[in-house]
Amino acid sequence: MKDQINIDNPVFVMGTGRCGLSPLMDLVSYHKAFAWPSQYNNRRPGDYRISFLSRIVDLPWINGSRLKHRKFPKHFEAFPLWNNLFLGFRRPFRDLVADDVTPQVRKKFRNAVYSMMKYQGKTRFIAEYSGWSRIDFMKAIFPEAQFIHIVRDGRAVANSLTNVSYWEGWEGVYKWRWGIPSQELLAKLEKYDSSFLAVAALQWKLIINNIIEKSNLLPPKDILLVRYEDLVKEPYKEAYRCIEFCGLEKDCPKFKKHLMTVKIVNANQQKFRIPSWRDNMSQKQIDMLNDLLEDELIYFNYLEAHSTPDPSDIWQKSVTETVSA
Repeated sequence: MKDQINIDNPVFVMGTGRCGLSPLMDLVSYHKAFAWPSQYNNRRPGDYRISFLSRIVDLPWINGSRLKHRKFPKHFEAFPLWNNLFLGFRRPFRDLVADDVTPQVRKKFRNAVYSMMKYQGKTRFIAEYSGWSRIDFMKAIFPEAQFIHIVRDGRAVANSLTNVSYWEGWEGVYKWRWGIPSQELLAKLEKYDSSFLAVAALQWKLIINNIIEKSNLLPPKDILLVRYEDLVKEPYKEAYRCIEFCGLEKDCPKFKKHLMTVKIVNANQQKFRIPSWRDNMSQKQIDMLNDLLEDELIYFNYLEAHSTPDPSDIWQKSVTETVSA
């Protein structure tokens, strides 16, 4: 297949992880225009014909409750799919950049997305991933790509990370894949006796500043910010805002009907698998995270301040604090 294939504005939904990627995709990805990787693409990453199964969700008698059945195709953060195309996609120690893209990698990614769209019978593509922004990498492959960044209060993310067994922070910052923190950040961790909540907050801090930096280099037409807190408060409003950003039809009857079937839980305020962060932390622990994440929390309006920090100031401060090889 020729490399010069037409892929109309693929959309990539990104976030730090534990940030609300799934509920946002639950709302948006089932618009009639979108193809997406499913759990079956995750299981068989090299066989794009499997995307044909995802046509099931378009059958007229398939409603929201049926989509919840575990065997029905559903959107999926299919890292094996992407890692099959570029081995460093899932767990790089740094953000992926344009220079990581070889002509062969570009061809493989474009062929994969085109094939999933073709077999699912769709005109647009949407996918989710967590961690580093990967914006430069994706833009080198898909110059027409758009990005939706979903952000969640870093204190809630820290609480969530410290309640899953697979979190890499349990082994400390010298063994995780986010780079070795600077002496200044290590001193802050030492100040709090390397509290695991502090380590988790530092992970959010590093990734969110990476996403801020890369997002601010994009034109407004290519980047949309969605706060998890706004999503759970007004899910339909935020879903329509995303659809409008993508240039798709908002008044699609089937999409409206789909939205009515999606249940969104505010995990910041009520127990959802684990207690909410305010219920799960002491005031001392909350104060610790406020200290560690002050600039970023103010920037995203999670903490009040007399003036909002400039994004470039946040990034420059983070650079001086972060990775040194």
